[in-house]
Amino acid sequence: MLSRTRFFFTVALLLMLFFFSKVSAQSFTENLKRADSLYQLKDYSGARKLYEAALYDTAKNGAAWSRLGFAYYNLGDNNAAMDAYEKALSYSNLAPLKASVYSRMARINSLKNKKEEALANIDSAVRFGYLLYYELDTLKDFSAIRNNTRFKELRTKAYNAAYPCMNDPQAREFDFWVGKWDVYITGTKNCVGHSLIQIVSGGCAILENWSSNSVIGNGKSLNFIDPGTNKWRQTWVGNDGLQEFVNGVYSDDAMRFTFETTDNQHHKLIGRFIFYKQGPRQVRQFNETSADEGKTWTTSYDFTYIKAN
Repeated sequence: MLSRTRFFFTVALLLMLFFFSKVSAQSFTENLKRADSLYQLKDYSGARKLYEAALYDTAKNGAAWSRLGFAYYNLGDNNAAMDAYEKALSYSNLAPLKASVYSRMARINSLKNKKEEALANIDSAVRFGYLLYYELDTLKDFSAIRNNTRFKELRTKAYNAAYPCMNDPQAREFDFWVGKWDVYITGTKNCVGHSLIQIVSGGCAILENWSSNSVIGNGKSLNFIDPGTNKWRQTWVGNDGLQEFVNGVYSDDAMRFTFETTDNQHHKLIGRFIFYKQGPRQVRQFNETSADEGKTWTTSYDFTYIKAN
């Protein structure tokens, strides 16, 4: 009888523990959800209370600890914020979270005039993929170290990580065409149109905005390095249709494309499309086609771009 009593008591105790652990887990999850909602609304005081109610020293939720730390920071308790950030780092191996936490630790150390610690934090943030270089430019928290040489180097690293194409020599080959241009038939004063050429997509592409002085011929092109060939490619879309220029290679101060098209009788033509760099304020654009596999060539157009003032 005693053993049966102990058995039922043990079962009941286990059921109670299971029930309370389930309730506790649900309460933990609900508190975090409510805390996250208040955090997103920037109600840092309310979020802090709910995070504190949900978290305990061994609660391995790095994101929640990071948000609690940022709530403390916004409420002026930087020491508590640093403690929470340390827990966030110890409870998460996610690189984006570590990048965010280290950048926020840098803000506090900079405010405390702990310059070396702040710079070390930024270095760690960048190593884990920190891309928010504009925070380094604008946040008052970094005023104490903004003129530091190491800080400027780290800012450049963060910028280059955010915009890798801006620091890629191949991606910068076509920059000589960037600008606002008046376009003439080469060798004449006959202006045929205007073009605005822009660096877009984080430096990974060149956008052409062409406006013809005639009724037809308006359009845009996107110029980029084709990952399949590692050569430049231009995709032109205008009121005259779509045309692809491929295998672009920059050499001897010229960007050279090839293409295929058809004439009015739908005969196949091969083409050469060349941009000649002729100094900082002039570019020549030359297009020609061949109907006999390159034995003879016919000029389609020959334009000279002059920088507009």
